[in-house]
Amino acid sequence: MISQGWRAAIGAVGAVGFCWGVAGAVHLGFEHQGSNGRGANYYGLPEGGGAYEFALLAGFIVSVYSAPGLLRRAAWWPSLSLSVGAGAGVVAVLTLGQEPRHWVAAALLSAAGVAAPLVHRFWGRHHAVRDAA
Repeated sequence: MISQGWRAAIGAVGAVGFCWGVAGAVHLGFEHQGSNGRGANYYGLPEGGGAYEFALLAGFIVSVYSAPGLLRRAAWWPSLSLSVGAGAGVVAVLTLGQEPRHWVAAALLSAAGVAAPLVHRFWGRHHAVRDAA
C-alpha cells in the first residue's frame, strides 16, 4: 500500500509537469500541423516544443490518476500537492512572458490551485476512500 506522503509526492510531480507544459504551450502557441482532408485540422506545438508537449501529456496522465487519491482522503494536506503544481505553473508562465495570454494562463492556474483544497474540503472528505489495513 502506498503511503500518503508518496501519493502526495507523485501528485505534486505530475501537477508540476502538467503546469510547466501548459506554461510552455502558452508561451510557444499552437500552430497548424495539417488536416486529414475531411475537415479536421491538427494543431501542435511548434518545432522545439517537444519537452513541453511531453511534460503536458505525461503530467496530465499522472495528475488524472493521482487526483482521486489526493482529493478523496480524510487528511487534507495531500490535496495541497495539486496546489504546489499550480503554483509552479504560475511562476513558469510568468517567467516565460508578460503578455496578456501569460497573465490569463497564470490566473487560470491560480484558480485551479485554489480549487484543489476547496474540492477536498467541500466534496472529497465526505466521499473519502477507506485505506485497506
